[in-house]
Amino acid sequence: MGANTAETALPDTLEKLTDHLTASYAGLLKPAVVREVVQDCYQPLSNARIAGYVPILVEHNSRARLRQLVRRPDPAAPLREESDGIRGHLVTAALRRLHIALTRSAPAPRP
Repeated sequence: MGANTAETALPDTLEKLTDHLTASYAGLLKPAVVREVVQDCYQPLSNARIAGYVPILVEHNSRARLRQLVRRPDPAAPLREESDGIRGHLVTAALRRLHIALTRSAPAPRP
């Protein structure tokens, strides 16, 4: 079977996302930091069975981490993953469930 078009388009999508986030956080964070955050968020999803949702998950996770980096009083402190309140918690929980569903191994075929 041919290459999955969503997988082949993903690097371009990540580049566009990185460029957009770099512009959004210009003056607040260095472009290298933004690129590193996007790559860190993409890494666990790089082998997802269904790649269609990967860019959305990467963007959501990247934005959350970048917001945390900008808000931190001590930039040297380790980054903690926290919810921004009840709505943020619900979105984060839904995205975690989606992430788990996308990264689970395929069920064994039935005989």
